[in-house]
Amino acid sequence: MFSTDSYSTVRGVDKLIPVDVYLPGCPPKLEAVIDAITKLRKKISREIYEDRIRYQQGDRCFTTNHKFCLVRSTRTGNYNQGLLYQPPSTSEIPPETFFNYKGSLSSHELVN
Repeated sequence: MFSTDSYSTVRGVDKLIPVDVYLPGCPPKLEAVIDAITKLRKKISREIYEDRIRYQQGDRCFTTNHKFCLVRSTRTGNYNQGLLYQPPSTSEIPPETFFNYKGSLSSHELVN
């Protein structure tokens, strides 16, 4: 009903992001919005119908010889605590740790 050959309709954008329906106009007219919604509903119903036919034809990818094994739940609450380690903040580290290396001067040597 409405032309999508408008300066406000960006063609080729479907190569970057998925586009179902082009909606012309900036801002689009109410009639264009209703037309786009109608096209989208028709497209969705067509896809649902095609999927229903495809599944009825038996193109399913299920195997009957797959053996499922039951395992315990992995949500036990016992997690590797090493992964949860938080290093102490620098305010909790005593200053001697920062200045305790060879060749360092003590604070009273700096004053004298």
